[in-house]
Amino acid sequence: MVEKAIMGNLTKYTIMLGLVLSMFGVNFIIGSAPSAFAQATQGITISAGNSSFVPLTNTDANQVRVNIEYSVEDESLGNEMINAVMAVFAPNGTYLRQTSIPGGFTAQSDGGTETLKTNIQDKSVTSVFANVTLTDLSKTRSISNVLTVNLELEQTPTVGSLLGTTPSLQNSSK
Repeated sequence: MVEKAIMGNLTKYTIMLGLVLSMFGVNFIIGSAPSAFAQATQGITISAGNSSFVPLTNTDANQVRVNIEYSVEDESLGNEMINAVMAVFAPNGTYLRQTSIPGGFTAQSDGGTETLKTNIQDKSVTSVFANVTLTDLSKTRSISNVLTVNLELEQTPTVGSLLGTTPSLQNSSK
């Protein structure tokens, strides 16, 4: 009887350990691990520039825009056609969208900046994180570190905030 109880508990603990380890693996794969794990031998190093998550005024969507700055460490990649891939996730890790640069771009030997953007149709999403990496032109091999950017949905400015004043309802005439 005691052996049966011990084996039952051991089975439960083994299953729980397996679940915890698999959850860690999923988090590591989707890029929520710190960028310190990025390999330095990738060839290009990327960092975050000005990025945003804003409502669009011409459509019922919000736009994720990530500006990356890059420096070419591997001289053989300078002036080569490459691409960038951005995967966007909800805060709970749910995959939302992926985008890249149509046709790729030429990696400048002295580094440069590139912008990736995509629209999120689900207006209930108020924050996202995006994983960005540079790849070869065919998007089959990563050639940079993975950059993770966390973004909160910005509010659409009101007319008064754009003008630096708050509209007044009082009559100013005397």
